[in-house]
Amino acid sequence: MSRRAQLPAAAPAVATKRVLRLFVLCVLCLSGILFLGRDSMALQKHTLESAAPAPSHSPSSETSAPAAAGQAQPAAPSAQTAHGPSQPEPSPAAEPKPSGAAPAQTPAPKTPAVSQPAPALKPEPHAPTLPGHAEEKHEEHGVVLPQISPTPGVTFVETMIALMEYELKGRFLGWRPNDLIVGRFTDNINNYQLGVLEAMRFTTLRLKDSLTRMGEADTYDRDLEDALNLFMNKATLFWFPSAETSYGEAVDHLKKFLEKLKTGRRSFYYRVDNLMSLMKSYGDLLGNVNKSLIIDRYPDGRPVSWFAVDDYFYYAKGVAHVMYEILKVARVGFYEQLVTLDAVDIMDEILHELHRAEQMDPWIVLDGDLDGFLANHRANLNAPLSEVAHLITIVSRF
Repeated sequence: MSRRAQLPAAAPAVATKRVLRLFVLCVLCLSGILFLGRDSMALQKHTLESAAPAPSHSPSSETSAPAAAGQAQPAAPSAQTAHGPSQPEPSPAAEPKPSGAAPAQTPAPKTPAVSQPAPALKPEPHAPTLPGHAEEKHEEHGVVLPQISPTPGVTFVETMIALMEYELKGRFLGWRPNDLIVGRFTDNINNYQLGVLEAMRFTTLRLKDSLTRMGEADTYDRDLEDALNLFMNKATLFWFPSAETSYGEAVDHLKKFLEKLKTGRRSFYYRVDNLMSLMKSYGDLLGNVNKSLIIDRYPDGRPVSWFAVDDYFYYAKGVAHVMYEILKVARVGFYEQLVTLDAVDIMDEILHELHRAEQMDPWIVLDGDLDGFLANHRANLNAPLSEVAHLITIVSRF
């Protein structure tokens, strides 16, 4: 009796399951129909678009339009005349002439002209961009190459002057590493300026030793010697002389040398060996920078302090900034030498990686584990700079 009593209660549950299954099946069928209908409509649209006649650019199609509009123009040869003379078409019926009119003379039969196929359009070669006359943009890299002066070396030295003058006069509170009070709280800016200074020293050395000399027997420029010596002064000197005074005088000597370039009293040489010397110097500088970005312990075994991590980071940023601005000028000025070395793409990739380093500006520099949850900003910055060092090594072997 109990089993029979349970049967009526189970029947509604079975019916409910059947209704749900039927509902799910209907939903699936409806989804399939909509999906197939969408595909068929897309296929029909694609078929209609592909079946649409493409506009013809042949001479016959261009001349047939005015003739269809009733304009009196000579009939253009059909497309068949490209392979041979076409069959003569029957002339239209002659209109009745007045009785007094003279009979029209039958024109002499003309040999059907064989139309010549239109010559293929040759792609116009890209006009070479002269260095210093137009900006060249690399949208995929985010790098904009500068316009440079037609006088060799002028833009190179102007860039050096602008970089150093900004740190001395353009930045708020000027030179920070030798400040007794404010400099104790702005260590990020301090180390960034130290990186700029170090890169400026390497660049000035190359400018004095190779870029402005015809050869090993040529003399050094006196202003460049003085500028390099003044840049070598200690960055933290507060007075006797202060760092700002020394570096300001170095910039003044660069300006004097710039006037010599403009007036032709000194020269700047776009040569392969000069480019290689500059690249090797930057490669040596990057070796020190990359090591400071990956070091986790000092030689005596002490771990790198969390308070020193951001110092290394911003020092590397300062070095990369100077290299980025100088190599953009070198990319334009030494373009012919780069073409000779087949190294234009390599230089573009170097600028791309330096541009990546320029874009890194975290709110706070973290030093997490390489596989940890927190970021390791030194390792992040080391990635593009290591690639730059690698590419510089490749260029230096040419």
